[in-house]
Amino acid sequence: LAAREVSSTPVPVAPPEPAEPILVLSRETFGAAVLHALHHFARPEALRDSPLLRSRLVADRAGAAASAAERIAALRGVLQEAVDALQPSPREAKLYRALYHTYVQPAPSQEQAAELLDVPFSSFRRHLKAGIAQVTEMLWRREIGDEKVSKR
Repeated sequence: LAAREVSSTPVPVAPPEPAEPILVLSRETFGAAVLHALHHFARPEALRDSPLLRSRLVADRAGAAASAAERIAALRGVLQEAVDALQPSPREAKLYRALYHTYVQPAPSQEQAAELLDVPFSSFRRHLKAGIAQVTEMLWRREIGDEKVSKR
């Protein structure tokens, strides 16, 4: 502003950078993106190409003009909250533990995660699959604006 005030010639003003538009994903694409984001949760740099970075879910949290790093942080925060939402329920705590030891604080292998949780590997895989489905459903409901998340 000071340069424009003292200048005798007009100083061009750069227009603000447009915010990236919200990306509307199908339910199947959204689910695949959530699974991909969970797989790469512990490595934020691997989330740079996630379509979820342009989802309503992330834009609502990070803001329309957020940088890539802010969007990645918002995505990780949304994922962490969804996983953590399973913890208080006694019925869903086993799903939380499977997700936690696979994606949030991953064990070296799923077999070792099952051992750490003291459950058979087949049960661990079942808990993990159910946990992914629960997290995906929670996030999908938030994405489409249906805040009423059904509790089982």
